[in-house]
Amino acid sequence: AGIDAGVVGDATTHDDRGFVVVGDRTISNFDGKGLGTVGLQEILDHSINTGAVFVSQQLGTGAFRRYLSELGFGRRTGIELPNESSGLVENLDKGGEVEIATASFGQGIAVTPIQMTTALGTIANGGVLLKPHIVDRLEILGGADRVTEPEVMRRVFKEATSQKITDLLVNVVDNALLGGTVALPHYRVAAKTGTAQLPNRERGGYYDDRFLHTFFGYLPGSEQKFLTF
Repeated sequence: AGIDAGVVGDATTHDDRGFVVVGDRTISNFDGKGLGTVGLQEILDHSINTGAVFVSQQLGTGAFRRYLSELGFGRRTGIELPNESSGLVENLDKGGEVEIATASFGQGIAVTPIQMTTALGTIANGGVLLKPHIVDRLEILGGADRVTEPEVMRRVFKEATSQKITDLLVNVVDNALLGGTVALPHYRVAAKTGTAQLPNRERGGYYDDRFLHTFFGYLPGSEQKFLTF
């Protein structure tokens, strides 16, 4: 969103001290350590929380909320499955700087796996959000098969933004992920890991030793065919 709105770009740098004070709260990186002056690539490579906060602050509260809404967070996707949830993003409606800051790296809101897959697919699909489906084709005996065609819901990002983010994510795989040892010589793979703290329902706050690890990626990086989350 920051790239798409033009508030950050190749020349953007962030002074990562390992923490940032937002309002009356101190938000830290996962290890509390700072990496000094970093660019967008390093923010992605090292999952720098303070870097995500920095980008959200450049974007502004209103624009941040609009982009998340356009990506489908907080609304049902309409996929052909029962009891779909719309997620929990009402925290952003408060418009507080702390809520926006924590949401920038994934805390304080809740989204469903299909919402996240659809949103990430927007990057892979050149910036347009497609309606998700679970059935490719319905074969009708004695009649014409009903084929599911791609259905564009709306454009969220410029195509140039999609390509830029793809390049950043390919560099994550080729150079940063496990030191570049998982890079594939004949394929451009765009991917990113994610690590989330789990809430402690008994004492409040988060567990210190429990995490949810996620991974998403799509390939080939120049003509995307497959996405996994």
